[in-house]
Amino acid sequence: MQGKNEQYYKAYLSYNRISRRGLLRGVFHPIERAERSRESRLAPRPPFAAEENLFLAACNGCGECVVACPYNLIRLSGQKAVLELDYAACDLCGKCAESCATHALHPAFKKDTEFRPHFSENCLLKQNQACTLCQESCPQQAISADLQLNHDLCNGCGECKLSCFVSAIQLTLTN
Repeated sequence: MQGKNEQYYKAYLSYNRISRRGLLRGVFHPIERAERSRESRLAPRPPFAAEENLFLAACNGCGECVVACPYNLIRLSGQKAVLELDYAACDLCGKCAESCATHALHPAFKKDTEFRPHFSENCLLKQNQACTLCQESCPQQAISADLQLNHDLCNGCGECKLSCFVSAIQLTLTN
C-alpha cells in the first residue's frame, strides 16, 4: 500500500491550522474541536471517506474504488467518488478503501456512509398497520418498533430502504 502523499498532507494542514493556543485547546477540549471541524458533505461519499476537504484534495478520480466495489454502488461524478444506494445496500466491506491509492478512502476513517433513513407518511407503521421489515432487515438493529433511529448504531448501509416495499424510506445525508 502506498503512503500518504504530499498533496494529502498539504490539504490536511491547510484545513487544520494549529496555533500553540489551538494545540492546548485541542488537548483540553478534543471533542469540542472535532465537532467544530466537521464539515458537511457536498455529495454522498463511500464509507471510509476522509473529511470532505481532505477527500476532495486527495481523490484524484482514478476510479479504482468504482472497480473494487462488488455491488457497483460507487461512481465518479466531477472526478470524485460518490455513493448511490438506490438499488443495493452497502455491506461496508472496505474493498473501496483498500483499493484507494491516495487514501481519500482509508480503513482508518469512519466506517459509515453518513446516510440516515427518514420515514415518510407512507410508512405502514405510521398508518397503524403491522410491518417490521425495516427493523428486521437492519443488520445494526438501529431501528426501534416506534421507528426511532439509534444514530450511534446506524451505519447508513441502506438495507432498511431496500426492504421497504412501499418506498416509505428515503436516505439522506447527516450534516
